[in-house]
Amino acid sequence: MLLPVLTTGLILGLTGCRPGTGTDTIKTAGRTNISSGQAGTPGAVPAARTESVSKFPAFPPEEVTSVMDMQQMQEQLGALPPELCPHVDDPNRPQQITPTHPSMKFWTDTEGYTPQSPAGYQVKRSQWGEWTNFTEKEEALGGYSPLDPLRCEDGRYVNGRRDWEKYRRPEIWQHVQHDMWGVVPKTAAGLKVSWQSETSQPEDYLLADGRTVRYVKKQMTGKVDCSFYPEIRHQPEIQAVLYQPTADWATPAVIQLGRGVDRFPDDVCLQECFSRGWGYLVFDCAKLQPDQGQYLTDYLIGLLNKGHWRQPEDWGAMAAWSWGISRIMDRLAKDSSVDIAKIAVTGHSRYGKTALVAMAYEPRLSTAYVSCSGVLGAAPIRTNWGENLEVIASEGSYHWAAGNIFKWVGPLHDGTDGSQPTYMPRRRELLRVDAHLLMALAAPRPVFVNAGTTDAWANPTGMYTTCRDASPVWQLYGCPGLIMQDRLPLPDKAYIEGNIGFRLHSGGHNDRQDWPAFAAFAEKYWGRR
Repeated sequence: MLLPVLTTGLILGLTGCRPGTGTDTIKTAGRTNISSGQAGTPGAVPAARTESVSKFPAFPPEEVTSVMDMQQMQEQLGALPPELCPHVDDPNRPQQITPTHPSMKFWTDTEGYTPQSPAGYQVKRSQWGEWTNFTEKEEALGGYSPLDPLRCEDGRYVNGRRDWEKYRRPEIWQHVQHDMWGVVPKTAAGLKVSWQSETSQPEDYLLADGRTVRYVKKQMTGKVDCSFYPEIRHQPEIQAVLYQPTADWATPAVIQLGRGVDRFPDDVCLQECFSRGWGYLVFDCAKLQPDQGQYLTDYLIGLLNKGHWRQPEDWGAMAAWSWGISRIMDRLAKDSSVDIAKIAVTGHSRYGKTALVAMAYEPRLSTAYVSCSGVLGAAPIRTNWGENLEVIASEGSYHWAAGNIFKWVGPLHDGTDGSQPTYMPRRRELLRVDAHLLMALAAPRPVFVNAGTTDAWANPTGMYTTCRDASPVWQLYGCPGLIMQDRLPLPDKAYIEGNIGFRLHSGGHNDRQDWPAFAAFAEKYWGRR
């Protein structure tokens, strides 16, 4: 779809209004454009360039907010959002939606598209001008070119495992770090973690089949040494609780991300783990790095930056939480009652994203259960369905990734080179990594992914295609990826024969329904006692 008003500036969302008369002023990073006459007439006249002076202090103040931190990063990259016209006047607004709030900022899909997008689903516009989409229309999806996991960037094709590990995998790993999830500082390797542990008296747990399992609860607190930067406001901690069956053998364990350590775990998790002789560990990652952008200059990330603003390639919260998983594994490796070769990670929603990221950042992990993860997890990044990259690049979620996430927002063709500006595709066409390439970094280790039939926001079909498109990398190791004879996943059918498992449950955004399928999947590799 063509836009009626040209904009300038690097990495900006297109703006424009429905036809009218007058003069539209469009503010961009470092310059202001004036387009005169009817809004549908191309031909912007750029104003004189102005020198950019930072509105942010060189060192973050104690009262830094998420908005302030986000805008400071956008300023570093010269990626300030444009000033968009009102939602109701936006020529790119999907025609099938209606406003649900007087502000016109919230809209609802009035049609519904089977099976993923029921009528009434909320549609949003990003600060860069992209509307969320729940249709199969190619012009709305974006028409992004595919990324072949077996084709190197110089055009050569991978011929076997050796080529993958020597050439293609390092390329992908480079993009994963630098372009999206962030580079872990080298100084992180030198951080010391002091552990305190307390083991409870054995207790009984009743299984569904009537058997009783004896287990202990091991509370672990790891305090990260702050001598690197004593002025840090909050000392980062790793808080975890391991629920472990008492046994004469070393037990596997599943690390659950994101749930508090003060409440008892969900019964379905303990039932599936305890019945197989596995432990279940809860990791409260918010004590290590809070899930808010205002703390990126504090806790673990702020500690290693000595309180400074992040640089664009610096790690985000998901990579920091993955670092915490690695330190938990260091601790478990010293416990002879734990089988360190059989440690899984699982998480749901944003923590499902993190589970897949952790498989890339921590090679010792044996397997993962990636639940309803969406974009930055198992859903494709280079498309527009439900949660998209521009939605994530906002105040509530930009901190999950590296600052470079803002390099990939806005339209690819914005008119700055004299060409006709277009709404689609977006700049993420230039991104050289996507979900199936992130997943491929886990190969040949097994990965299980779930989705819900009505969880349109997380793009269930897209998460299936990620599993399908990553599978050729597993085949390089002589093992199948996803095995599925059906054209598309059938609801409530577990596809767990291969080394990539997938289950689409009937219903919405949850992980409980697919825990039994994940446990059966992991049992193929771990066995049971």
